[in-house]
Amino acid sequence: MQLLSLMILTFFGALLPLIANAGSFTVSPVRVELSPAKPLSSVTITNDGDEAVKLEVEGKLWTQKDGNDDYQDTRELIVTPPVITLAAKASQIIRLGLRRGADPKNELSYRLFITEIRPQVKTEGTGVTMNLRLSVPIFVKPTAAVNPQLQWTAKKIEGGNLLLRAENTGNIHMQVANLQLNVGTDIVGKEPSATYLLPGQSHEWTLKPEAGKTFNASALSLSGFCDSGDLKVNLTVQ
Repeated sequence: MQLLSLMILTFFGALLPLIANAGSFTVSPVRVELSPAKPLSSVTITNDGDEAVKLEVEGKLWTQKDGNDDYQDTRELIVTPPVITLAAKASQIIRLGLRRGADPKNELSYRLFITEIRPQVKTEGTGVTMNLRLSVPIFVKPTAAVNPQLQWTAKKIEGGNLLLRAENTGNIHMQVANLQLNVGTDIVGKEPSATYLLPGQSHEWTLKPEAGKTFNASALSLSGFCDSGDLKVNLTVQ
């Protein structure tokens, strides 16, 4: 069973010292995929801590613009129950469904946010309340045939760095990770982080060369991982 560990820490008040104890909870699966043939699904939240935890569960419409994620309230996604209290080591099933049909052309994207509800701690000194938050992507396949497509470009920029750009020209999301640039067998650049690109969106990475290496070659080999498997692309450097 895959478990999604803590992703976002939301702080209130000053950063130091940390007064409140943080809870610990996980969710499985780490990604949900719906379709016209499968409009319903669920996730399981587990409280791994030794104390009860109260959680708010809500679905947001997920879009991207200029490489940035945007989340908006929506009634298109059914999430039930919206608030839960989990005893220590207990689990709860959250049921998911759509109020609308699949888009005929492009995949729909949502995010399920699970946020700990923890009261602020009042002390005589400076304190902080730390609320834990998990985020699970939810994708709804289009009724049209799935067409995953990524277009890559590479351009040398000031400081000897490289601007690597990916554009999703397909109709479903693409997640890329562990990107590596090679000249022959030499590794000249890396980007290990995982990034989602929604349909019609693009993302740019500014890469620094590895120690003792440069991006002076006219051609590079790009490798990594994406939803469709191993990623291998030959790039002409602009």
